[in-house]
Amino acid sequence: MTGATGLIGGAVLHRALAMKTDTEWVCLVRASDEEAGRQRIAARLGRFTNALNAQRLAQRVEIVAGDFTHADTIADPRLDAVTQVLHLAADTSWWAQEKVHRTNHDGTLALARRAARMPRLDRFLHVSTAMICGGQPPATVDETLYPDAGATHLVPYSASKAAAEMSLASHFADLPLVVARPSIVLGHTTLGARPGSSILWVIRACDRLRLVAGSRDGTVDIVPTDWVADTLVEMLARPALAHRTYHLSAGTSSRTRWSELGRTLDRVDPAESPRHYEEFSARDRATLHRRFTEVFGMDEAIKVAMFRALQAYYRFCELDVTFDNTRLLAEGFAPPPALAQYIGRCIETSGEIVDQFREDFGGFAGAPVRGEQTARPRPSQPDGVTNRTVARRGSAPG
Repeated sequence: MTGATGLIGGAVLHRALAMKTDTEWVCLVRASDEEAGRQRIAARLGRFTNALNAQRLAQRVEIVAGDFTHADTIADPRLDAVTQVLHLAADTSWWAQEKVHRTNHDGTLALARRAARMPRLDRFLHVSTAMICGGQPPATVDETLYPDAGATHLVPYSASKAAAEMSLASHFADLPLVVARPSIVLGHTTLGARPGSSILWVIRACDRLRLVAGSRDGTVDIVPTDWVADTLVEMLARPALAHRTYHLSAGTSSRTRWSELGRTLDRVDPAESPRHYEEFSARDRATLHRRFTEVFGMDEAIKVAMFRALQAYYRFCELDVTFDNTRLLAEGFAPPPALAQYIGRCIETSGEIVDQFREDFGGFAGAPVRGEQTARPRPSQPDGVTNRTVARRGSAPG
């Protein structure tokens, strides 16, 4: 597995290790040595359990210290015994275009080259993003519509993930590839914001500003971290899957409608009620700037960065897109809970909105001050940065 020290990776590892199967997990982690890598994993697992149990769980993981973007140069024989690869690692920065492409596209191809030399490999589960649809998708997106080389992306991150999918399909036709595309991953159904508050600050900021991009009856496709992790673990466990690409998304049955979310928040956070959301255009910078300054202020650099990041997120929210999950549900995977079912737990475990944004801050450093940055998916160019995980199976995968 790659990406074990990330939010979804930590949730996957915690879930898989708690199942106590005979699956061995080999994690490729950016670290100076195995022990340093193990401590990074223990720190992430500590978001899901107590510190002592996190250390115990981390001891059950095989650590290969290395960078997945150079995986094709790693000769560690433990990788040769791998039966399944779960590729989660990615650079989630939105604006650093060249670095993001090197990591998410070129790095993924380096991992694929190493996977092609694994004689026992029977599945390469690549975690992409539903946002490879770019900035002009139809109201409902199914898995067959994208990636599209002609799509224009709102941020380089989604362009790099689209490019990686296209290159894997064209250059690694013999790889036992399955692609999972999560939509917006936010919160945890039982732990709330404790494992990580990434993206949650966006929903809370929109709520605090009382501004909705587009229509109050518009929707956003959100799924919880633990459901995504459980689904990925089950995808590894299934001996056969009917398709090679799946949305891990809310779909029409669990998507979040802003008007309904407002009513839910009135119940779970009555101090801020009643909520009346004002509709505006995500391109109306003046309205957003005025409201943001009134509510949060612009007296700190972190708030300026938060404002710029929020501009970008409002453009995504305005897309009002639903990612069809019919394929996943048709194969008997559990449907995701709607955000309204667990947003209360997220609010209970949350601190200040600006403090929650700090967790995402690295992804927005260097954000453009004005205008939209667009990108198109483009193939090749080696080198990059990040961490990852690989599952080696006994009789049954985890």
